[in-house]
Amino acid sequence: MECSAKNLVLGQMTYNQAEKYCVRIKSNGHTGSGVLLPGKETFYVLTSAHCLGTSIPDANQIIIEKQDDYNSDFKKITSVNVTEFNIEHDFALIEINFDCEEKLLYQYKLGRGVLGENEIRFCGYQGINLNQYRPFTGKILSVSDDIGCFKITLLGETFDQGGEDGHYLAKGLSGSGVFVYRHSSPFLIGILNSVITDKAWNDDIDCCSIKHIEQYISEYVDLSDFENLKQWNENLERERTDREIEAFKNENSDFFEKLYRKNNVLYPEKTKANSVTAKQIRKFLAMNDNIRTIENDYPILYSKFKNIVKRFVDQVEDDYSRNVNESNEAINLKMELQNQLKSEFEALLPSFTNFDLSEYQVIEWLGICTLNFSKND
Repeated sequence: MECSAKNLVLGQMTYNQAEKYCVRIKSNGHTGSGVLLPGKETFYVLTSAHCLGTSIPDANQIIIEKQDDYNSDFKKITSVNVTEFNIEHDFALIEINFDCEEKLLYQYKLGRGVLGENEIRFCGYQGINLNQYRPFTGKILSVSDDIGCFKITLLGETFDQGGEDGHYLAKGLSGSGVFVYRHSSPFLIGILNSVITDKAWNDDIDCCSIKHIEQYISEYVDLSDFENLKQWNENLERERTDREIEAFKNENSDFFEKLYRKNNVLYPEKTKANSVTAKQIRKFLAMNDNIRTIENDYPILYSKFKNIVKRFVDQVEDDYSRNVNESNEAINLKMELQNQLKSEFEALLPSFTNFDLSEYQVIEWLGICTLNFSKND
């Protein structure tokens, strides 16, 4: 691929879709599927060994192609070297020239230690239509981590369609990357192996895990280790929180600075202040849309809401805004104000306004300094 074409592709991709990492492989008269893989020092395609033939081919005999979407033209990826060719476990690792695709390939993680009954997703090129990839969903039936294999089956569909045998319709999918999803993020756990001859009966497929190529991988997540997953999720949440804060700060700098300054008084620990600020920003933006809907569709209701807010303004500035010695003092004042405001709203506004207007209003007051907390030095 040319880098200019890649940049266009990257701007259009949704990175949590398994099909974005799918490739078609041709070698020695065989056609199969494969999955793009980031390594420690270079990039690879992982596929089933039998997709390359009965013996290891030269790299220049392997044609690897990728589509931007299921109906687009194929773009070639250069094969550099066949790094691994393992007939016993039926996997092959091909080093590729993929210099400009770091942004794409580092969007997913690699996973080990999967549990049975997990839902999975894979995508590949069926023999009946080798010019368009097709995604499938399934679940893990059983796992043998000791020898690095697992078995999956399809969910909600079957390979037996239109009077054709399942093994014929499944042919070509060998080498497809198998992904498990955690917190909407894809984890590559292995590839499809025995989607050939009669082994696709009952829509069950044997798979090879990434255990066999760990020496080429910089890091992976143990999907059976809940503490590991928890830590990974916390790191992901922190990264997402930082991005949200930065985006809101750039667009609403004055509001953000005032809100963030108050939250540093309320929550002295920086990580907590960042997390609370991000949650408030998300809630404020979502509820702001609801407020606009009420203003447009229920003007009398909106007028009642604004009149209550107006009555509270002086009280907020005079009775609640102050210097505090401890963060708990500010937190208690904030909660007292929010509860009082909530009581007023519940008395005058109908129950179908089923979002918390009081929290929305307190966030707004913090962001415009009607409600102001500062710490005594």
